[in-house]
Amino acid sequence: MNHPKKILIIQLRRIGDVLMCTPALRALRSRYKDSYIAFLTEKESSDLLSLNPYLNEVIVLDKEKYRNPLYLIKKIWEVRKGSFDLVVDFFGNPRSAYFSLLSGAKHRAGYDYPLRRRFYNIVIKDEKIPQYAAQSRLDFLKILGIENCKVNLDFFIPDEARFFVKKFFEENKIDSKNLLISISPTSRRHFNRWALERYAQLVDWLISQFGAQIILVWGPGEKEVVEKVKHFMKKHPIISWETKNLFELGAILERCDLHIGNDNGTKHIAVAMGKPTITIYGPHSPISWTYPDFSRHKFLKKEVDCPDCEKIKHSCTKLSCLDLITVEDVQKTFTKLLSQLKEKTKLEKSEHIAVDQR
Repeated sequence: MNHPKKILIIQLRRIGDVLMCTPALRALRSRYKDSYIAFLTEKESSDLLSLNPYLNEVIVLDKEKYRNPLYLIKKIWEVRKGSFDLVVDFFGNPRSAYFSLLSGAKHRAGYDYPLRRRFYNIVIKDEKIPQYAAQSRLDFLKILGIENCKVNLDFFIPDEARFFVKKFFEENKIDSKNLLISISPTSRRHFNRWALERYAQLVDWLISQFGAQIILVWGPGEKEVVEKVKHFMKKHPIISWETKNLFELGAILERCDLHIGNDNGTKHIAVAMGKPTITIYGPHSPISWTYPDFSRHKFLKKEVDCPDCEKIKHSCTKLSCLDLITVEDVQKTFTKLLSQLKEKTKLEKSEHIAVDQR
């Protein structure tokens, strides 16, 4: 393939899905420095890309308007008039496949899924190898000759968001000298939600044993969840202010020392902010969604005998995979992570001292 002048990346859906594309976006920009690169995504995740310096344009779809055929025609035309040479469809569902085909791009790269493979002329075999989702997207780019790229996630935050957090910290008397932990007990999917009473016990323990300051973070429509956690507690956590956008959430996580929570988008933003994490998993694969540095990123996952879990998880009422994870399990994982982080800090300090002595 010749050097493409205009590239369109497609990734719809949620926060984690889009953040997993940012290493691939960085790799594409490194390879095609002068190309015009656009990204087609949905409204809920568009903040993650709007300040990304590797992009020239973000094309936003409003999923609330998908039933309006005139809206979809308008968006297809917006993509088509972009005159893209190359489309990279990381998502591969029917909607993204149609946008790929109707873009008019000469080169269209997508996964080798039944039926939809016909929408592409560069077909990538999905090997189904368990690995970090960001690495899977980088592997996708090997067909373009792009290899050996780092998987760290990118999320760029404006100064206004940091000013918002500075004011929040000042008014809540949050002391940076204390161990500061963000907790995210929320999830849009019921099968990702660990029991709120257990979160309450965990947070009480973190405050009692480590003198930690805890910020319960939440998103639109989720304040009642964090208020319930606080209600179940004996100690006093801090409930974050309502965040108008993902930038403000990212700026809160950036100021914390560590993040603990469900398998949700907030965890991925914490990773992008460079924070160590502990994630409590339900049915999803920890390998796919946990950053591959297990000295800084831990997970808890209980394997249970649930046939066809992927098919029934949306209607599952037992949630044995979550119920089997105890407060004590998370406490042990936290203690282990804290110990490893301290050892790593000591190692880094000793290396600096060695360099200085030379």
